[in-house]
Amino acid sequence: MDKYPWWNKTQCELADKIEEFADKHLSRAAEAAYKKEFPYDLMDKVLKDKWVGTIIPEEYGGMGKEAGVTGCCIGMEGIARLGAIATSFATTCFGGAHQTAHFGNDEQKEKFLPKFAKGEIMGAVCITEPFIGSDAAGIETVAVKEGDEYILNGKKRFITNAGLADVYMVYAQTSNNPGDIKGYKHLTGFLVEKGTPGFSVEKINELIGWDGVRNGYLNLDDAPVPAANILAGEGMGWNIMISGLNFERTLGAIAGVSCIRECVRYATFSMDRRVQFNQPTKFYQANQLKVADMIGNWKMLRLLAYYIAYQIDTGGMAPLGPFLESTAAKIFITEGWRKAALDTIQIMGGDGLTRFYPIEGHLRDVKILEIGAGTNEVLRLLLYRQGVRIHADDFKAPWREMNDELQMPIPYMAVKPLPEGTEVNENTVLDVLAEYWRINPGLYISRDQLLIRLRADEESLDEALLLLEEQELAVNYRDKRGVLALSRATYKGLKKAKPNEYYQYFPEWVDRSEFF
Repeated sequence: MDKYPWWNKTQCELADKIEEFADKHLSRAAEAAYKKEFPYDLMDKVLKDKWVGTIIPEEYGGMGKEAGVTGCCIGMEGIARLGAIATSFATTCFGGAHQTAHFGNDEQKEKFLPKFAKGEIMGAVCITEPFIGSDAAGIETVAVKEGDEYILNGKKRFITNAGLADVYMVYAQTSNNPGDIKGYKHLTGFLVEKGTPGFSVEKINELIGWDGVRNGYLNLDDAPVPAANILAGEGMGWNIMISGLNFERTLGAIAGVSCIRECVRYATFSMDRRVQFNQPTKFYQANQLKVADMIGNWKMLRLLAYYIAYQIDTGGMAPLGPFLESTAAKIFITEGWRKAALDTIQIMGGDGLTRFYPIEGHLRDVKILEIGAGTNEVLRLLLYRQGVRIHADDFKAPWREMNDELQMPIPYMAVKPLPEGTEVNENTVLDVLAEYWRINPGLYISRDQLLIRLRADEESLDEALLLLEEQELAVNYRDKRGVLALSRATYKGLKKAKPNEYYQYFPEWVDRSEFF
């Protein structure tokens, strides 16, 4: 396993140990996958070797900061080669251990973390419901306080480690107050323990991939959960969920990176040994280009995933943590993995389609991860919405102004105001709209830019814009609140503002006599 220069001694040693562990148990994992059974013996080894302890503080029996999320990702990268146990290992890490370590009080940490660290218990995360998937804020499972307990009612589905886990990180609605819902204060995170009355496994799914993984439905029927098992207090569930999803997507990304490497292994293995038209298929450029893409993606995406782990370990990017980065990693790594699996199958030909090789399994598995932890389509929407908001200053386009000599727009990093004393009325506003059309034809100018350009107050500007609109000299766009947000001149307005020559532009190399 390649090591990065910022890894400490503990993390480097973990990399060697996990690679050795994966090599040693690869055959057992393959055997279990063929039989579609869950390898309990192998999972027990993973737990007893204390890989979950990478994210647990030393005072509770873990490896502490010397390992951290980076150490956990190192473990995941190796274990991802071993099939079903990788999914169960990751789920335990982000399904109780991580949340308790970061949001638990002293009593909760004392109760659960040593057991996670020693490998005595497994975890699961319970967000998805029959009618709630990507819209996690719409969770319908309800928790009602009765004395020192909360009574939970609802169902969860597509829960990995269903039945195997001892502790379930369950999110439930504790308020239907519109203000709480708007502020994402309506959800609460509960640590629900196996054996809780009214808490049961309802169904086990047969999935397209993840051979042997226990994934299913859970039922909560008047299940009493002690108030002492609430993490971070009532109404803090959304914050806990986002933190957990950042971590979940990071571990999923690391798994994908590991699997891209496995695709390269089998692609090059086949290319070296498959002879067609009197030469090994590694000499065909089409195959070489496919493997080049796999290697490039593996190197680039692995770096992204471990950068995210580093950010989590150092507490960077608060308060949401590496939300954009983990979201992007989940999208691009799963899609890179899918492409690697498809390309490897294409390189291997008919062999790639058989279960005699593991690549068809990669193709089935990656489809699950393109949907799980938030579908890639929904994550792209989040990436857009949050990305343009968080990085509004970084993405702000420069103001463009016409250069008299070049007769071309030149960028400036700030809007240049007109001279002081410029009167703000319908004529000066129309002149600015005409100027903007000359520079950015087809676009509206923002109200904020107009305010700066004209040195105007809001009342005077709005009055002028409304007058122009009444005269059909301008068109104003109003936002959802009905507030003027964007404006442009109409053709009638452009004609009134300036003669046609003002808007003309011809490059020097053009003979103007050619035009009418």
